[in-house]
Amino acid sequence: MADRSSAGALARRRFIGTGLGGIGLLAFDLPGSRDARAQTAGLLRVSANVNPSTLDPTTGRSGGDHQFLYPLYDTLVQWEPKTGEPRPGLAQSWTYKDDTTLVLELRPGLAFHDGTPLDAEAVKFNLDRSRTDQRSNIKVDLASIDSVEATGPTTVTLKLKASDRSLPLILSDRAGMMASPTAIKAGGGAIDRNPVGAGPWKFVKWEDNTIVAYERNPAYWNKSEPKVDKLDMRIIPEVATGVRSVLAGENDIVVTVPPVQKVVLERSGKVNVFANPSLYLHMVYLDYAKPPLNDIRVRRAMNLAIDRNVFNTATMGGLGEPGTTLYPKSYWPHDASLTSILAYDPDKAKALIKEVGTEVSINGISASDQASVQRQELLIEMWQRVGIKARVRSTSTPEASSAFFAQRSTDFFIAALTARPDPSMGCFILFSKDSFYNGGHQEIPGMEAALAESRAGATQEQRKQGLSKVQRIACEQAVFIPLLFEVSVIGVSKKFTGFQPNLFGRPRYETVAAG
Repeated sequence: MADRSSAGALARRRFIGTGLGGIGLLAFDLPGSRDARAQTAGLLRVSANVNPSTLDPTTGRSGGDHQFLYPLYDTLVQWEPKTGEPRPGLAQSWTYKDDTTLVLELRPGLAFHDGTPLDAEAVKFNLDRSRTDQRSNIKVDLASIDSVEATGPTTVTLKLKASDRSLPLILSDRAGMMASPTAIKAGGGAIDRNPVGAGPWKFVKWEDNTIVAYERNPAYWNKSEPKVDKLDMRIIPEVATGVRSVLAGENDIVVTVPPVQKVVLERSGKVNVFANPSLYLHMVYLDYAKPPLNDIRVRRAMNLAIDRNVFNTATMGGLGEPGTTLYPKSYWPHDASLTSILAYDPDKAKALIKEVGTEVSINGISASDQASVQRQELLIEMWQRVGIKARVRSTSTPEASSAFFAQRSTDFFIAALTARPDPSMGCFILFSKDSFYNGGHQEIPGMEAALAESRAGATQEQRKQGLSKVQRIACEQAVFIPLLFEVSVIGVSKKFTGFQPNLFGRPRYETVAAG
């Protein structure tokens, strides 16, 4: 672990990202490197930059978990990669009978990896577990559900407390990932290390910080997928090392590539590079319930001190989109009238800190990879300029998440909000009084009513009004610090075809085939 303050930050930052031109096609001592020459058409090797927090979709604590969950768990509803629109998954159809009744009709003959039936009773078990289990971190996603009933062998009826048009897309995320009730019961309620889903691949092994391995599910309902028999997710925290591993033929795909290294992949001639705008928001979580961040003046000053254009240029080569709200300009919930509330104003930030009247010192936490270190050093320097002294401890992403959200041992967490299929999901995750990821762990005045409105509208325009209210409250109360929206850069070996980038920046591999 490392501890960083403003001293020397600028000098260190100037050297980050140098030396890229010297990347060559060498052999590296990476997970699986010894079998690089033994690659077969049946194996896809992915360089992933994080270790999962768990392989249970209900109890996971990290947005980085999704890339490990999708192979194992199919969802009740899926989404179109290009548009994000819902499409059939395990549920072949869904219907709102009225504003407070949603009926799901499952595909017939579905089964989990252990051979047990994935029927209406299994769906009820999963949804009730996600709604009520003490360990569940997704209760907020299903808060509008009053009851779940199996009203037929393949029919599930959801009775709602109030109108909620976001549920189909919510059921394309963690809440819709179905796990075997038999396996959950056998594990005493836990499947963190022994996952049994109904996805395109089955679980083989998980070696911490090294690999998560999968093999084809022969009983998967979509007989055209997956295209490869085996999938290895090889955990390489330093993405620069992951890039080199793909260039060297050690791996086939590298994800979460910093834009500064995009050119390295392109120059190789061996990799197809996918660079697409995404909803992935780099941000700072704040524990606004305790000093000094319970003072709105400090929270506002932290926001106003940040020159997001400089931040974008330094961390993303200018390819990202600076953000002062929850959504990028091209996404339908974006509200241009809110963008100035937290915009760069260092003079105002200095005045607010002067008004506080005492020295402002804050302690934070961040991931320890090179890109995260660069982001934290920039923020430390910008805050220092307006009179805020910040120190940041670096550690692994799961450990940082636990320290901030569970232990509450630090004032802020430099991280991100991974994209969610429905725009209201990010709002509930960040700001609902009951959300594990609400940094202050308390109710924000006016927020609960605005959150309910964000899901109630039957039309997009009606929902946008509620989403705008949520954003206005969050920005005016400065309960978070949005930074920028990431460009998703993924490199895929030209030995493989069929990769489909998506709006959410969440890679999936069912359609990837050996070329």
